[in-house]
Amino acid sequence: MTQWKEVTSGLEHGGYVAWEAAVDAALGHLGHDHVPLFVKLSPPTGMTLLQAIDQTLALPGLRLSRHEHDLMATERALVAAGGTQEIRLVVFWKRADLGSLPGFWKVLQVGPALSIAEDQASAQGTDLVTLAGDLDRNVPLVAVIDDGIGYLNARFRRSRDETRIRAVWLQSTEREGAAGGVLNGCVLGQAEIDKMLADGGDEVAQYRARNRSLFPMPDGVLTDRHVAHGTHVLDLAAGAAPWAGDELSRLPILAVQLPPASIRETSGRRMETHLVQGLRWILSEVLRQADHSDVPPVIVNISLGSLAGPGDRHAFLADWLAYEVARHARVTGGGEIRLVVAYGNSRLGRLVARGELRQSQAMKLIWRVQPDDHSSSFLELRADQSQVAGLSLRLKPPEGSGLPGLDIPWPVAGKGWRLPGPIAAVTASHEDGGQSHVHLALGPTAGTGPMPAAPSGAWLIEVRTEMIEPVRVTARVQRDDTPPGYPTLGRQSWLDHPLAWDWDPDQRGFLAPRLAQDAPGCPVTREGSFVAFAGADDPRILFVGAGRPVTGRRGELQATAYSSEGVQHFARPGESRGPTLMAQGDGGVLLRGMRATGVPSGSVVRMSGTSVAAPQVTRALARYFLTVPEGARTPEKERQFLTGTPNWTTIDPREGYGTLIATGS
Repeated sequence: MTQWKEVTSGLEHGGYVAWEAAVDAALGHLGHDHVPLFVKLSPPTGMTLLQAIDQTLALPGLRLSRHEHDLMATERALVAAGGTQEIRLVVFWKRADLGSLPGFWKVLQVGPALSIAEDQASAQGTDLVTLAGDLDRNVPLVAVIDDGIGYLNARFRRSRDETRIRAVWLQSTEREGAAGGVLNGCVLGQAEIDKMLADGGDEVAQYRARNRSLFPMPDGVLTDRHVAHGTHVLDLAAGAAPWAGDELSRLPILAVQLPPASIRETSGRRMETHLVQGLRWILSEVLRQADHSDVPPVIVNISLGSLAGPGDRHAFLADWLAYEVARHARVTGGGEIRLVVAYGNSRLGRLVARGELRQSQAMKLIWRVQPDDHSSSFLELRADQSQVAGLSLRLKPPEGSGLPGLDIPWPVAGKGWRLPGPIAAVTASHEDGGQSHVHLALGPTAGTGPMPAAPSGAWLIEVRTEMIEPVRVTARVQRDDTPPGYPTLGRQSWLDHPLAWDWDPDQRGFLAPRLAQDAPGCPVTREGSFVAFAGADDPRILFVGAGRPVTGRRGELQATAYSSEGVQHFARPGESRGPTLMAQGDGGVLLRGMRATGVPSGSVVRMSGTSVAAPQVTRALARYFLTVPEGARTPEKERQFLTGTPNWTTIDPREGYGTLIATGS
């Protein structure tokens, strides 16, 4: 009979990394020999920051993207000139050498493994602040990180043969460059796009030709289709008809198209890796194309998200995005920057549970895992590190599976258990912010090659405490469904409970979680269903919820049923209480979505969600920076421009501090 086996090695970088290594080994993916590392330089006493930079760049096994070389050259010049700052970088490192990292590196995240050829050559970076570009300081730049960017679309042109897109990075699978750097797709500059427009070829044919050169045929690039999420989002953020005289037709654009594999796999592991690289590329391009002393305001739209992480400012992306915002302002001498992020659409997904445990009241959950799921399923349990004494965890596989259960004390960091195959794993780690994290992983229920199928059905989870004091525990199921437009890969698992469901008038069914005060011991909730990095605490990062018109009340919006909800009960310090503000995500109760362009010029489609609400805030911010002179800008004026009130004091868990004022198309 298959038995759980204790695991104590290979867990240094958390449960996701350990699970991915076990799956790759089972599938024979031996070519996945490198991993992206997200590193903070932490020189010890006796080593200067300049020495840490130089020693990092001299490492023989180091692989950097071109923009990383440039950013490191820029940071090095600032440090050499007497600046003291925190420095981070994204490197590609041999997975087999993760146990021999430099002592002055603090690894904040290890990304999914990939294959890079061997080459010991190194590239030299350029100090970006010494370059003099032609961006107009008084015209904000809009950037979008998404999938399926229709870079030839007329909505993004200045004239018939002139694009407003200064550059678009079409990301694909990483590979080794001729000079030893890491290539990830290709970058099309403004001149190259203008040439494609002047040639007058069919847009769809040009997309397909480019996609065939970058991606395997089954990858499903959305610009091969009529509808693409990224094109729709970019239109809502900065699209304009060049002949209509709209002031937004002046806006320069940068765009990053994430590779299909990073979008199709919705747990967010690959998405985070490419998103961070995309943001760093955007900010390096701004420096490259502007005069250092005349950098325009930058607004970056991110209509993407995942649920993995603690949900506060210590979440990997929350922490890293806040760092990038502060770094850009520092390097540019106070340049304006805003990140506008979709708050999430997972309120109805039954993916979150939270509650207070007592000796007489355990947390009992049913984790329902669907059959024919071709991706791994993940669930995260968290408790304050100071409260884990006396906690125990029980995991019971579905009835009839023939697999044994696991009954253990709450595991300490660096310890885990695994059902061979791998079929399932339980791994513990300690997180910044004092959280103890237990990671549960299940293999695909459809089976994958030599890997046995994990059993679908009801996995029973029970957390108990022996302590008198109440203990707060949260559970978050990760997304693994497949977005529209991609070949079906994953099927979403979810949480259930015998006492959970009340009548939901919006959905016309018994689908609403019961409130904790009505059903003690029922932990399933809609609170905390936001993207995991919604706890980012920099005011220059705005999170946007979605609303729909209120029937019979012209101009009023109410939150849509799917728009994620902030935390009100059992909240930990730093958890998001709600979005920053709300914008329209649907045309009405029956009229789903917002109108914007499809991939080909002249097409129109509707898409729904906080993903389409966020770019409307991006668009409004662009108008704000065009309208309000630099010396007159204040936080109060910006809030007044967005929501009609200068003081944001009380936050609503669904609507944030207010609703975006309609500012025109």
